[in-house]
Amino acid sequence: MEWNSFFIKDVNEYLDLKAILEEIIDINKEIPNQVFQKEYRGYLFQQFDNIMSEEFFSTIRGLAEKSNDDYIVIAVLNPHPMDYYYKEFGYFNWAKLPLSLSNGYYWSILNEGPPNWEADAIVHNSFIIAFFSPSRKWGIWADRNYEISVIAFNEKDEKNHLILESWLPVENEEVVNWMKYSFRPDYNVPQSFTDMLKRNYQKW
Repeated sequence: MEWNSFFIKDVNEYLDLKAILEEIIDINKEIPNQVFQKEYRGYLFQQFDNIMSEEFFSTIRGLAEKSNDDYIVIAVLNPHPMDYYYKEFGYFNWAKLPLSLSNGYYWSILNEGPPNWEADAIVHNSFIIAFFSPSRKWGIWADRNYEISVIAFNEKDEKNHLILESWLPVENEEVVNWMKYSFRPDYNVPQSFTDMLKRNYQKW
């Protein structure tokens, strides 16, 4: 398999996937605002660096198996998929990941940039990323600037949470602690930010 065969090259396919994503996530918002559409709840948090790891594919593969999806979409929203990535490189920084991929191959896809532009690989040049199921049963929003990611489900499905045992509800103080290094120079997350995050992301 060639790594670049998984990336979206056709504009119409990109627009179709973007329409699915927008049913799950409001791509014009960022945390601590509510980024998910109103049908999605059951929020759980994880550190950003953990989703940029080889092992993370086991997690999203498990979620996709439970939601009966044949593939998972990874969609970089910043840098902009059309105005920057497609314009510069002729394809999108979005990829359809079949469940048959190995963890190692997933890691290779994250690390492969356009020819002679390795710094534009997803693992390096991605500040806002979404992962989502084409069945619209779950979505993940990840923000490198705040060093955080959050998942939501469109139904109250506790069995999915068994896959996410290391993910935490917003009420856990560790979630805010993950973000403190984004708030320089004193590394204190403002109380107004914390309050809004907790208000918007109560688990149920």
